[in-house]
Amino acid sequence: MKRRALTAVCVVCLLLIAGCAAPTNAPQSDAAVTASDMRDASAVIQAHTTTLQSQPFTARSTTTVRDANSTFHVTINQTWKVDSRRPVQALAVRTSTATDSAPARYQQAPDRITAWRHGNDTTVRVESRNKTDIRQVKLLNSSVRLNRALHRQLLYKYSTRRNATVETLSRNGTTFYRVQATLNDTHIASNASMTLLVNQAGYVTRIETRQTVAYRSGPRVITRTVRFDRVGTTTVTSPSWAERTRD
Repeated sequence: MKRRALTAVCVVCLLLIAGCAAPTNAPQSDAAVTASDMRDASAVIQAHTTTLQSQPFTARSTTTVRDANSTFHVTINQTWKVDSRRPVQALAVRTSTATDSAPARYQQAPDRITAWRHGNDTTVRVESRNKTDIRQVKLLNSSVRLNRALHRQLLYKYSTRRNATVETLSRNGTTFYRVQATLNDTHIASNASMTLLVNQAGYVTRIETRQTVAYRSGPRVITRTVRFDRVGTTTVTSPSWAERTRD
């Protein structure tokens, strides 16, 4: 019996690492999440993952980077449209803008990167100035992995908190939990905080983080906001340029 249980755990871990999805008929959690669940980081991440693995969704992320003196500013926007039912289909788009005083790595970043996934086949389109490059890439090297779209790694930071408060909210007859947490300092990050807005359906609808990160050139303040919406209604279609690569 123990051997069977261990095998099942290993299979689940491999699926998550590979970014594979749950089967089309994967069940959602029937039990609504409660305020007490919000104090268990593992419970929050598991409910979020289980709920979104079984239906299409859209995730939108905005990341800002500035130095301590605000002499430069960088904004990175990313959008994921995901249908994790088999075969997995996902479309991810990333754009960025940077001021002239920003470090070269930000100024030289491509104007737009679009990644398309169908099953385990992934195609990336990179637009930089007047040049466009389209190529096939390995799934593990792409931005359309399911775990990345679910932002599981970002949510894991909630388990490194020093303290947290949970508040129950009601919006248009729907119950949400707002979790505000102060995170532990690390050797590279300090003054870190996280705010989560979680609904009773079992997924996080909004993540907000802020932290000061130590760089060789000096500290930088990094903020990030991620929103999950159009759950169950997102439509994911293949872009025409991705289809041409298979001709």
